[in-house]
Amino acid sequence: MSALAYSGAGLVVLTAAALAKKGQKALARKRQPKRLSPPTRGTQRPTAPPVTAMLTAPATVAVVVPAHNEAATITATVHSCLHQTYPVEQVIVVADSCTDATATLSRRAGATVLEGKGGSKAAAQNLALPHVVADLVVAIDGDNTLEATAVAQMVTTMRAGHAGTCASVLPKDTVTIYSQYRTLYHAVANGWTKQMQDALGRQLVLNGMANCHRMDVLTELGGFPDGSMTEDFDLTWALHRRGYSVAFTPKAFVYTQEPTSFPELIGQMHRWTSGFAQCMAEHKAPLVDTASFIVVVTLVLDAFVGGLATLTLLPFLARHGIAGSWRWWSWLWILVSAANIGVGINQLGVRTTLRCLPGWFILQTATGPINAWWLVREWILGRHLTTWTGRHGRRATLTPMSPQRKRRLLTAAAVLACAATPAIQRRKL
Repeated sequence: MSALAYSGAGLVVLTAAALAKKGQKALARKRQPKRLSPPTRGTQRPTAPPVTAMLTAPATVAVVVPAHNEAATITATVHSCLHQTYPVEQVIVVADSCTDATATLSRRAGATVLEGKGGSKAAAQNLALPHVVADLVVAIDGDNTLEATAVAQMVTTMRAGHAGTCASVLPKDTVTIYSQYRTLYHAVANGWTKQMQDALGRQLVLNGMANCHRMDVLTELGGFPDGSMTEDFDLTWALHRRGYSVAFTPKAFVYTQEPTSFPELIGQMHRWTSGFAQCMAEHKAPLVDTASFIVVVTLVLDAFVGGLATLTLLPFLARHGIAGSWRWWSWLWILVSAANIGVGINQLGVRTTLRCLPGWFILQTATGPINAWWLVREWILGRHLTTWTGRHGRRATLTPMSPQRKRRLLTAAAVLACAATPAIQRRKL
């Protein structure tokens, strides 16, 4: 799901709501009375917070790495986990149905290796949990690397009383058009949308590239959820619904291996978008509270409106030319695009932002309508993605549309056609 939708309407609403929330918190802090002196003997002291509310220091950390045929990258991944400024007690690599040297290279790099057949990312992660002896579990993909201070930064967030957090994401390079697109995509998420969601107290997702969770809370939830396309979305909203606090850690960085072809990019985005759609429906995410409604609905608004709007870009340019392109979506598009570029420059610098901008523009234009179609297919047509390309070479498969939904859609189409007929006839006259 991209925060860089061309409509920008949802992004503006999200930002306004988050800034208003920040203002309310700042005002509440100013109005707080001065601290009272410690209670005298005989008075009742405040009740201590629950044991699960705060970590004891120092907190121990284990890293779990689900890996399927990651021989090309697993050594660098394990080394990045072992060479943290904060001590890591365990690095457990789950070699999931591997047919290459992933297990051997992981052992050689210093990790504990479990070999098994998880069948999914969440299932592979859950194979490791019985072997974890630590307060916190950091989960990282087998083709990613952590910055040296990433664990220390996430531990600081967790000690503030949160049950989960995630790192900022950046691609390992900006060589291909795909990594350029994703570099700017992640930069805006890191520097804008995720920080606005933090202000509202409702992260849309603790991204699975590198996240951190309390082991006791994970145990309570039964481990990483294995019943969805996107375990990170599912786990985040399970925590929200149970009243746990989660937060983003902007100063922790994980570097990712991005797709190297358009089919690979589309396959990955297909899983993310369909998993998002299924998770929002399962958890009734917009109905959790007002903040959840704002976070979810603003993103969906941009995904639909922005995605469909891109279909009008080429016809608009054909009619008005490049010189008139500024009139497409007028001031709102210009404002949001300028803000995106400004955030990108703040996060990446001028040179990297300018290098990534053409790739982002091309692929955002190409993928916007596709994203919108996936949401329509999931929520309106009721055809759900059940397996996905990527791990274990699976083909993407969809559930069929139910007969009941077909009848409802045909009825709705007939009603709309009847309602629109008089207006069409008047235009012809």
